[in-house]
Amino acid sequence: MYTLRDDLDGLRLAEPESPDVWLVFGGRRHRVASPAVYQALFSGAEDIIFSEDIPSITMGPELNDGTCLARPAGSHMIFLVTGRGPVRKYHIPTFESFTDFGFNEGAVIDVPALILEAVELGGELTSAFERTRRAPDTIQIPTQASTTEG
Repeated sequence: MYTLRDDLDGLRLAEPESPDVWLVFGGRRHRVASPAVYQALFSGAEDIIFSEDIPSITMGPELNDGTCLARPAGSHMIFLVTGRGPVRKYHIPTFESFTDFGFNEGAVIDVPALILEAVELGGELTSAFERTRRAPDTIQIPTQASTTEG
């Protein structure tokens, strides 16, 4: 049985003794198709986590040739754009999520905004760690103001 694992969003996983690297987002594992795609996205291999549990994670579309990081000219927004069919873009909403995913800032390509406007939005890439940082530390219960009778 396959499981959605949004608690792993932002991680790069590999099985011991396997050359495949998987990026987890949307709770699904996405295979990085080649070393060229890996180099087009990530700054290094230091943060790869080795796991035997990868086959139990629901599989998503492969990050195939042509997958890249793109920014519309004149904008600060960055997108992960998948390669061949169907091409989709995934917005990376914060720099913290960008770094949590291990993306390489030097690999971001500036493209005309018109090109990215034509690509279907696949959603947001927010790391599990970023969601934890955004969550309130404690639940605040409003206190009732004391009244003085007199």
